[in-house]
Amino acid sequence: MRNSKIKNSMAITTLLSALFFCSIIVLGSLSSLADSGPNVNTFGSVGMWLSLGMILFLYLLPLAFYLLGMHFLKFVMAAFCSIGLLIAASTLLLMPALFLFGLEDFSGNLASIIGVMISCLGLLITNIVWFVAAFKRPSAAVQESV
Repeated sequence: MRNSKIKNSMAITTLLSALFFCSIIVLGSLSSLADSGPNVNTFGSVGMWLSLGMILFLYLLPLAFYLLGMHFLKFVMAAFCSIGLLIAASTLLLMPALFLFGLEDFSGNLASIIGVMISCLGLLITNIVWFVAAFKRPSAAVQESV
């Protein structure tokens, strides 16, 4: 019972994290940041779709094998989750800095920039919740009943 509950909560938070990460890619490709260099993805480009496919592959493959019983993949997923936390935190801090110091022209794309920041905040919160769900120790009452 307990193991099933942990798997369900990990699956839900993993899928939610994948959704937030994909939304960061899509909203970032809609913003003025898509014009900031030669190696960025613009909306609808092959690079954007490849990025989304890679993200979904890296999220869903370990999750599928974890749900099938390979519990050591929880640590692989934790490594990916840590990378996601780093990306979300750095992006969340970078956007206001670019705006405040005038390094990027956000005119006309402020809504997509705010959307990227909201998605980063959602990814940050979701990944923290994922760590709690994945590595939470069972309470004493649950241990005694088992």
